[in-house]
Amino acid sequence: MNKKAIFFWRYYVPVLLWMGVIFALSSMQGHPHQGPIGWQFYLERKGAHITEYFILTLLLFRLFWVKGFVKKKIIYFTISVALLWAFSDEFHQLFVFGREGKLSDVGIDSIGIILGILVATKIFARYGFLKNDKIMIAEN
Repeated sequence: MNKKAIFFWRYYVPVLLWMGVIFALSSMQGHPHQGPIGWQFYLERKGAHITEYFILTLLLFRLFWVKGFVKKKIIYFTISVALLWAFSDEFHQLFVFGREGKLSDVGIDSIGIILGILVATKIFARYGFLKNDKIMIAEN
């Protein structure tokens, strides 16, 4: 395989697959919840949103980092793509039986995005990959 193909499979495919997982989970029909809704229900549902977008953010950050962008661009593009996916995901849910698209869920997704940015920048900075707004790409 040539370098471009390896790069595509190593960095783009994980992002695309994870976006597919989010899309698939959003495509599942909603089921009416009977009885009172407790904090466990919200923790499970909203925790899933946060986790999905936390992982997406880490994968996007990694992709933009390896493309050689400066730190500000990595953060900007990562947040932009993740937020666009969150908005499109909620729009998609408007067409799924038993589901609804909520702007508040984009807000919950944003928590995962922010946490992902914080964790990624700390990890990359700790290992010397983010220095003085320049990206230090490790040789593979």
